[in-house]
Amino acid sequence: MLVYEFVPNKTLEHHLHGKGLPVMDWPTRLRIALGSAKGLAYLHEDCHPRIIHRDIKAANILIDNNFEAMVADFGLAKLSSDNYTHVSTRVMGTFGYLAPEYASSGKLTDKSDVFSYGVMLLELITGKKPVDPSSAMEDSLVDWARPLMITSLDTGNYNELVDPMLENNYNHQEMQRMIACAAASIRHSARKRPKMSQVSRALEGDVLLDDLNEGTKPGQSSVFSGSNGSADYDASSYNADMKRFRQVALNSQEFGSNELATSSNESPVTGPFRDPQK
Repeated sequence: MLVYEFVPNKTLEHHLHGKGLPVMDWPTRLRIALGSAKGLAYLHEDCHPRIIHRDIKAANILIDNNFEAMVADFGLAKLSSDNYTHVSTRVMGTFGYLAPEYASSGKLTDKSDVFSYGVMLLELITGKKPVDPSSAMEDSLVDWARPLMITSLDTGNYNELVDPMLENNYNHQEMQRMIACAAASIRHSARKRPKMSQVSRALEGDVLLDDLNEGTKPGQSSVFSGSNGSADYDASSYNADMKRFRQVALNSQEFGSNELATSSNESPVTGPFRDPQK
């Protein structure tokens, strides 16, 4: 049984995407990003066996009256022994947040949570939803943001990426750190994503951003590898699969029985997926 503290101030999704609400300012966004990172770091690195949340998203980050973040909804969580590199399981979660290796093969690791957290960082940075059928943006948030993150980190100009509702009212060094953390967290290669403790330290400015990269250019990683280091699933296969998954998500309000075909070198994966609007 899980006992939760009563948190009356709803969720990050509500405050970030709700209509008619005040714009969430930059210090609040950074505080929520850091609190969520520390919560996930505890689950992944301080719990034995470690806990993989499996459904990190803005709707599962509760906000208290001081706008401190709490990771919630452990209904899909998995325990993972420190002796195993991954857990094989049915794909469950919310479209738009799913890590590519998990969506395609059902291989779940703590780095799957890291990817989902990276998507949530992009929401805080851009103010956009991971998948928004009402938006003119054809790509998912991740696909749209990847090239903009690379450019912004190279040039120091964040205007095209950052939520215009912030009206440039943010600390540029803090924004650089959050963009770098998001870019590292959504790499195709699961093993090249940072640990959540690295992310939290980077957000606080306690480590160099180069320590997140490990020789990989921010935002780029053309393949992701399995536990044996093989790279049999390339970026083009990933993009094709994500487009199919996205079409299923946008065309259906019920995800409980969708069979999602994967690339030819993977076995089919059967849902259930959760409606991103719920």
